[in-house]
Amino acid sequence: MNDLLILDADTVTHGPAAPRKFAAQLTDEGDGRALVRFTDTTDHPRNLALTLSLLSSLGTVLSVYPDDGCFSDLSVRTDADPGRTHGTGENRLHVDLVDRSDSPRYIALYCMRADPHGGGGSALSDLWAAAEALTPADRNLLRHPAFRYFTDEGVHGVGESIPRFAVLPPHLDGRTPIRFTSKMLPHLQRGELLDDHPHPAGAVAEAFGRLVEAAVQYRTTVNLSPGELLVFDQWRYAHGRMPLGRDQAGLPPEQRRLLKQAYVAAGGAR
Repeated sequence: MNDLLILDADTVTHGPAAPRKFAAQLTDEGDGRALVRFTDTTDHPRNLALTLSLLSSLGTVLSVYPDDGCFSDLSVRTDADPGRTHGTGENRLHVDLVDRSDSPRYIALYCMRADPHGGGGSALSDLWAAAEALTPADRNLLRHPAFRYFTDEGVHGVGESIPRFAVLPPHLDGRTPIRFTSKMLPHLQRGELLDDHPHPAGAVAEAFGRLVEAAVQYRTTVNLSPGELLVFDQWRYAHGRMPLGRDQAGLPPEQRRLLKQAYVAAGGAR
């Protein structure tokens, strides 16, 4: 990510303006995304405590999975679906909790361990740019509240599942989330996950497919190292994971890539 704002943790966790300085830099010069580098790359408990301080300047830090606390483990399992959260393959670009009425605004990914085989890069895509790349006709097709998706169970603090939602909001101004996941595309192509749309399902699927293509076009990746924290506004940026390196089964679980993930509710920074 050549244009990713990189911040030294000491500059945003120390001093009279911390952590408000972080919130301002993230939302202004960072355009909603930033990489924070901690000096001590091994003192993870301290770094995670400081991370909570930083995130609190953006809004309420959520316990979406209360048994996990504020941070959930993004570990690697060789028995998981390769394209899902704990898998070893590509996790295609998406927004978390896409159908929830109070979908989290910010996601934070803190690296405990990198993939020893060099894979597992974190991907971000600017959905504002992707949407702007579409024709007005395609954008209009995706603004109808006629889409649905499989809801996550056992989550808390993120509102109810929306029965029908629009993929794109009326305006790309950061006031309303974009509800996008690449994983909808094959379902839409089969005429699924779409109800009461005024236009043919085939035309809607083609428009959504062009949005998926544009999102890939605007995708950038970063391989996080231990002690690095990636924070981004998921009302604007879709995220994903590039494939892990080869032979993950040959690595003991305690040596595989491990990230800590936290969610922040909307409000507090704008």
